[in-house]
Amino acid sequence: MGCVPSMRVSQNTDDHRRFPGHAGRPHASLPTGEADPGRVQYNCFVDTVSVVAAAKDSGEAATERQNGGRRRLPPARSDGRICMDPLKTHPCPMAILLVFANRRDAQCDAFVRAAELGKYVCHFGQTTDEALRLFQEHQHHVVIVDSRQKRNTDADNVARQIRAVVGSEYSVLMAIRPICVSDKDDSPMLPLLRAGFNRQFVENTDVGVCLSELQCLEHGEVRAQLKLRSAQSLVVAVEHSNDAIEITNENHEIQYVNPTFEKLFGYSGDELLGKNFQDISKSDKMKNDVIQAIDDHLQSGKPWHGSDHIRRKTGENCAHRFCIYPVFTNAGKICHFVTIRNSPLENVNPVDQTNGCITPSAGAPETFAKRPRLAEATSSKVHSMTIEAPITKAISMISSLQETCPAMIVQSLDRVLEVLRSSELYSPYFTQQVRDDKMTSELVGGLMKMGDDLWQQKKVSSIKRLSCSSETPYLIRSHSQMSGLASSSEVQEVLDAEEQWDFNIVQLEKLTAKRPLVHLAMRTFQRFEVMHFLQVDEVLMCAWLQMIETNYHGNNPYHNSTHAADVMHAASYFLTCDIIKSTFDQSDAVACLLAAVVHDLDHPGKTNSYLVNSSNELAILYNDLAVLESHHVSLAYSLTLKNGNVNIFANLSRDSYRSLRQQIVDMVLATEMTKHFEHLNRFVSVINQPSVDETKDTSSSSSSSCQRLQEATARLATAENRTLIKRMLIKCADVSNPARPLKLCVEWAARIADEYCQQTDDEKSQGLPVVMPMFDRKTCNVPKSQISFMDFFIHDMFEAWSKFCDLPEMLKHISDNYKYWKEREVSCANNDQPQPIQNGKN
Repeated sequence: MGCVPSMRVSQNTDDHRRFPGHAGRPHASLPTGEADPGRVQYNCFVDTVSVVAAAKDSGEAATERQNGGRRRLPPARSDGRICMDPLKTHPCPMAILLVFANRRDAQCDAFVRAAELGKYVCHFGQTTDEALRLFQEHQHHVVIVDSRQKRNTDADNVARQIRAVVGSEYSVLMAIRPICVSDKDDSPMLPLLRAGFNRQFVENTDVGVCLSELQCLEHGEVRAQLKLRSAQSLVVAVEHSNDAIEITNENHEIQYVNPTFEKLFGYSGDELLGKNFQDISKSDKMKNDVIQAIDDHLQSGKPWHGSDHIRRKTGENCAHRFCIYPVFTNAGKICHFVTIRNSPLENVNPVDQTNGCITPSAGAPETFAKRPRLAEATSSKVHSMTIEAPITKAISMISSLQETCPAMIVQSLDRVLEVLRSSELYSPYFTQQVRDDKMTSELVGGLMKMGDDLWQQKKVSSIKRLSCSSETPYLIRSHSQMSGLASSSEVQEVLDAEEQWDFNIVQLEKLTAKRPLVHLAMRTFQRFEVMHFLQVDEVLMCAWLQMIETNYHGNNPYHNSTHAADVMHAASYFLTCDIIKSTFDQSDAVACLLAAVVHDLDHPGKTNSYLVNSSNELAILYNDLAVLESHHVSLAYSLTLKNGNVNIFANLSRDSYRSLRQQIVDMVLATEMTKHFEHLNRFVSVINQPSVDETKDTSSSSSSSCQRLQEATARLATAENRTLIKRMLIKCADVSNPARPLKLCVEWAARIADEYCQQTDDEKSQGLPVVMPMFDRKTCNVPKSQISFMDFFIHDMFEAWSKFCDLPEMLKHISDNYKYWKEREVSCANNDQPQPIQNGKN
């Protein structure tokens, strides 16, 4: 074929300051046999890459040798992937750059046709500048330069220019030599090597020969260069690792250390190259027999995990965890050792007399019984950052404590850490009893999950598009001070009981033709001076309320404007509690009332899971996260701000508006059920958990008791704690139906069951996953569903809320309603056939 064997020579490289001896010097190539420091440096670079790539696989190799077997070479891949375990790359088609002075040259044309047959990417350049531009743009795998006639193309100059480009060391440069040169004469190759070429080709215009040459390059040198290029990512990982990494030869002489190693022990790479690190930094706490035990273990072909004491350059002794991995040649001989050392451990005791604080991996001598904790030491560094969250501080403290604990306690603490590292710290743990209760598990799962995780493959049509502070305590006005909305005497009579917990919102709904929100809100807003705070008149406020109520879906059995009015009434009732009045200012009260009014705006009568499973555009818009809650508050502000006739925020200052908006948005988003236990547990642990001073003996003087009360109020009045209280307020108001008088509780239970049954009907008709199968019109058991809901969501939340607000009346209603549903459940069980749900009645 007319070509000499390929020759790999050193080339200019990127910043190799961490690989000993690499310097940014001009490219130079020497013939084989001459001592070229640059070539040795480049080989060191390649060896380091190979060592890092092989270290991960050394355990498998050791196992195979112990079994008397030999590692099998991986089979050739038919998919074109290049494998250098653990790296696997998917190369693109080989790119070729032809540099010829004449595009019509027969040799050039032969390579072009060969590239077409081989389906390679081919570019053509006539001048040095054009060739350089193309190479910088495409980084070709192979560059073929015509060196037959220097008067046409200065091949040496082209090669030097290309070799000056960063990354060109991964490309093959091939020179075309004239056929007249004798193959026995090797002297013409030396100038080509020095110029940067690493392959030559004696001119041959046969397309088949050219194609064979390109194929040999693709599966030979080009593939090898692609492996090196891909392995550069391993080098970057080693260079930027937070662990100290050293690579030694079979005699434990250091060949490479990364920057973390230099910072940790104070030695530079140049000081350590070719030396045994143990000879330099051996601590007095490390015994010779321990070092010998480690070496014997490694020579058996198994990696070592344990603790070590190293003397830094400053003379300070530090303990740390480390792993040593032997790396083997194809013949099964150890050629390198890769050592990974973690940051120093603060609580490691001096070397134990029994095991020397050395912990071997599985298969090591039984005297070293303590399990390796390399991963924990690594993760502990994450929890030692300057900016540290309380949970990371707790994890760090537990991790440090483990170092001095017995094995049994260490295992228990491991389980504790596993729980603490969970992203759902406040999510409930389903006991076996709950998991066995199909009704409860399905109800809780339907309310707290976002769609069906398995619903990925089936393509369905989307459902119809949905429509779119003051520092002083707030004042509550008496009825005599208010001029209510014009309405009938019957409506006014019902509204007179608006301040009572047993207020009949269903009766108001009937009297106002399913428009109770405007009437009730105007009465409540006047009592809390909402218009005065917002600096708007009653006409504008009434117009805004009418707009909001119009955008509630009146055909929804449950999530309609009556529900919004009911939630707002509950919120207003909570705001009259003494502890809340002493904690909130008027801005907080106004935010609670407005958030309650808009908290379910434009609700479609379907759950978030339904919208996610049906690929509804709202779910897509909000990335399946808090879909409805985000839509409610977003639409409320969109409708309000785009029309000056209903913009109730127009007269607020910028700061007041932003503060009020932040509060409203936060409260509406808090109504999402997936965050229920997070909000509840934070409220219990922060708000209902008294401080040390508050738990002291209350038999002291009245002045000290008053002082403690003031301190407790000041603690609750912080911005963070007021936020937690407002979240719990609107959450309790949103699901307060079980805490209402029995008649209202039964009515709301029938309505929510009807709405959920409608969703089940739609899910079945559209082929969607049924989120809550217990809500089937033919088999739905309303008493059982209410009992499950109260057991899992209501009891704990209202007990915590009542403990804070002192609301024994609500706990009495919850207890009475729970007994009623228990009796109904027994009745349904005796009948053995639940009554079908029709028109919201059971």
